[in-house]
Formats: sequence, C-alpha cells, structure tokens
Amino acid sequence: MRLFLVIVLLTATAWDIFTTIYGTVQVLGFGPFQIAASILFSALIAAFVINTARILRLRQGFVGVMVKFFWLIALAYDFYTSWIGNAKLVTQGRGDPQEVILLVGLTILVIASPILLSAVWQGRLLGNPQQQPST
Repeated sequence: MRLFLVIVLLTATAWDIFTTIYGTVQVLGFGPFQIAASILFSALIAAFVINTARILRLRQGFVGVMVKFFWLIALAYDFYTSWIGNAKLVTQGRGDPQEVILLVGLTILVIASPILLSAVWQGRLLGNPQQQPST
C-alpha cells in the first residue's frame, strides 16, 4: 500500500511541476529564455514545497521568518500556475460552477502532493517506527 501511495504522489508531484512550468510559460511567454526561466522557477518552487515540513520546523528569528515568508510566496505561486495549467490542460474552459469546484479541488490536491510525498519519505505520514518525530 505504501508503494502505491508513493507512486501516486510521485505522479501527482510530477504533474504539479509540469503544470507549474506550463502555467509560468503561459504568463511569461514562449521564448527560449522564458521557457528556461519557467523550468528554473518550477524547480525552485518544487524545492520549497517538498521541504515544507523542514521549513515549518525552523526556529523563529529573521532567517526563519524570511524562509517561511518565501515558502508562502512559493505556495501561492504554485497554486496560481498549477491553476492555469490545470485550467488549460484538464478543463474545457466553460467556467461553470462544477468545473470551477473541480479545478479548485484538483489544484489543491496537486499542490499538496509534494508535501505529502515528503512526509511519506520522512516516515511521518504512515508512522515509521524507526524515525521518531523531532520535538
């Protein structure tokens, strides 16, 4: 069951990264520099989101506050660009309430997948007895 969960979360994380790239390209444009920047931004966003647990455990202080602020910006960026990607690639663009509700749910689940994947890898989500949570 854990392997299935990891495979699903890896797939959803890959989709999140792809929609972040795609959404950024939609905003910035299709030139070679814009595509390269979109890939770089997506890697940066993925790094922030995958490290959510570590970031939230940082102690207070200037650095901790700044990292958490940038994490929040990264999460908002991820949501927006994934929304654009999912809207253009998955929905039919009708804009009716059912489609919007589906788009909200899909986008939230997709951007949550790297966070959950990281928790599974760290053994926190499924209760790995070999790794105790830090206090």
